[in-house]
Amino acid sequence: MCALKPGVSFHASFESAAMLTVLHRLILPTEGLEQCDAMYARPALPERVADTSSQAFRLQAGQAFTFDTFYNAFSIKKWKQAGGVSCLSLSVHIRGQGEVTLFHRSQAGVVTSLWSKEIEGEIRSTEEIPAWPALSEGLLYFSVTAKAECTVEAAYFATSSPMVQAPQLGVVITHFNRQQYVRNSIQRVQKALLQDPAYQNVIHFIVIDNSANLDPAEVPGAKVIKNHNYGGSGGFARGLLYLHEQGAFTHCLFMDDDISCEVEAIRRCYAMLAYSVDKHIGLAGTLLDDQKPWSVQEKGAEFSGGVFRPLHEGADVRPVENLLQLEQDVGKPVYGGWWFFAFRLDAVSAYPFPFFVRGDDALFGLMNRFNIITVNGIACFSEHFLSKESAFTRYLGMRASLAIYLMVGQGRTLPALKMMGLAFLWCALSCRYQSAQAILLAFQDVSQGADFWRLNLDFMPLAKRIQKEAAQRKEPTYFQAEPFRYEGRPETRVRKYIRLVSLNGHLLPQWCLRKTPAYVGEYTRGLLGLTFRHQHIVYRKYESSDIFEAELNRPQFFSLLDAFVKTSLSFVLRGPAIRRSYRKNLPILTSKAFWQKVYHAQPKSD
Repeated sequence: MCALKPGVSFHASFESAAMLTVLHRLILPTEGLEQCDAMYARPALPERVADTSSQAFRLQAGQAFTFDTFYNAFSIKKWKQAGGVSCLSLSVHIRGQGEVTLFHRSQAGVVTSLWSKEIEGEIRSTEEIPAWPALSEGLLYFSVTAKAECTVEAAYFATSSPMVQAPQLGVVITHFNRQQYVRNSIQRVQKALLQDPAYQNVIHFIVIDNSANLDPAEVPGAKVIKNHNYGGSGGFARGLLYLHEQGAFTHCLFMDDDISCEVEAIRRCYAMLAYSVDKHIGLAGTLLDDQKPWSVQEKGAEFSGGVFRPLHEGADVRPVENLLQLEQDVGKPVYGGWWFFAFRLDAVSAYPFPFFVRGDDALFGLMNRFNIITVNGIACFSEHFLSKESAFTRYLGMRASLAIYLMVGQGRTLPALKMMGLAFLWCALSCRYQSAQAILLAFQDVSQGADFWRLNLDFMPLAKRIQKEAAQRKEPTYFQAEPFRYEGRPETRVRKYIRLVSLNGHLLPQWCLRKTPAYVGEYTRGLLGLTFRHQHIVYRKYESSDIFEAELNRPQFFSLLDAFVKTSLSFVLRGPAIRRSYRKNLPILTSKAFWQKVYHAQPKSD
C-alpha cells in the first residue's frame, strides 16, 4: 500500500495552517453536468472567475452568498459517525473587503453563529472550530458578505487528525458499448483529479471493458481490462478479482461508466473512507434524477419481502430543512446501487451473484452485511428508474427479486407467489402483454433452481425471448393535443366490482368496449381504472416523450394467464426443493473461486 507522501495533503494547505487533510471543499457546478443553482449556493450562483479550472467566484459590493446547500453544507452527523475526525477547521482564501461567518444549524432548525472574520485585503486563514467536539448533529456552513468587491479563491473544511487508514482506492467502472461516455468521463476526471499530485498514487481507475472495443489510449490514466460480457455482475466481479490479485488495494468504489457526478464527490468519498473506523462501511452515493436534479431517486435502499425500496425517494434537496431530514436514518438500508458504492476490500466475503444485471448490488450488500451510509453532497445523476422500465427490465428485476427472496429472505412459497402474481396481473390486466410475458419467463427461469444461473452466465441468448414494446418518440405538442391522464379517477364500488369479475374488461363483450383510445402515463395511480373498457391504450413513458401502444387481446391474455397458473402450481409443489437448491448453491455462486474459474480461460490484459 502506498500512503500519502509526507508533507502532501489533499490540496495545498495555506501558509498559516498546519498540515491539513481536506474533507469537504466548496464547489460550484461543473460544466456539462445537470445543474440546479440552489444545490450549490443561495440566493443564486455567484459570478465565476474566468479561470474555468478554478472554483473561485466573485462578489460585488453589497452581495452576500450562503452555502447551506446540498453540495456545500458539511454534515456533522455523518462525519461524527466516521469516527476519525477529532478536530475540524474551516480554511478560506479571500481577496477584497467583507466578512465571512461560520454557522451551525441544528436538527431543530436553530441557527447559531460560531465565528465571524473581517476581510481586509487578502486573507489565507485556517480557523479551528472549537465547538466541533460538542456537536453531534446538524449542518456547518458559512456565508460571505462583500463590502467591496471580493473574490473567494478557495474554501474548505479540513482536519489535522491523522487518517485511520490511507486508502489505496480502486475505482471499478464496467463499460459496455458506451465509448463516448467513458472517454469523456475519464478525461474529465483525469483533468480534475488524477493530475492532482495528492491523488495520483492513491486513486486508480480500472475500466472493465465488457464490449472489448475500448481503445486504452483514449482513456489515459485508467487501466482497461477487456472482458467477456457477463453483464454488470461479471464486470464488477472481474474488477474485484483484479484489485484482490494486485494485493496493494485497500478499498473499492463501483461506478457507472458515465461517471455523471461532481469529481468532488470522489474526493469526499476518499476522505470518508480514510477517516472511517468502521470496517464494514458501505458508502452509497445518492442517486438524483437528471431531469429534475434536485429530486432524489434513492439515498440508500432496503430489501424486504422480495421488494426493493429506495429510501428518501422523491425528496427535494433544495430546502435546507430537507437537507437535515435527508441525513436522518430512514428504514433499514442494506445495500447501495453500483452507480456509486464504496467499501473496504477486507470486508468482502461474498462476490457478486451472476445476475448479469439487476439485483446484484442488493444481494452483494445483503451478503456482506455492509453498514450503509449516505452523505449529502456525494451523489450522481441518472435517468429516472421508471423511464427506463420495459418488458426487458421487468424480466431482469422480477427474476432478481424472486431469487434473492428465496436465497436470503424468508423464501416462503405463498408470499413469493403473491409477489410474482401481482406484478404479472398488473401488466396483463392493463394489456401490457410483453411485460406480463417477461414476468412469466422470469418466474419460469427462477423456478429451475440455482443451476439456471450457472448455465446461463451469458444472458444475451435468453434476451431474444423477450418481446419489446415498440416505443415511439413524439413532439411535445402531441401530449398537449391528446387527453393524457396522470391521475386516477374516483370509482364507485359497482364499477370496481365489474372490473374485478371481468378481469379489467377481458371478459366483456366487444360492444361494451370503448372505441376511443385511453391516453395514460404508464405509472399513473389508478391505472387499471383508467384503462378499463378501452380496446386501445396509448402509454407515455415516465419523464419522457416516448409512447407505446397496447391493444386488448383476449386470446393472448388467457394464454398468458393459463401459463402463469401452470407455473404457479409447479412452483407450489416444488417450492421447498427450489429454495433448498438456492440456499445450498448461494455460497458457491458468490465465491471468489467461482469467478476465478469463470475467467480462468480468458487471456490477461497488460
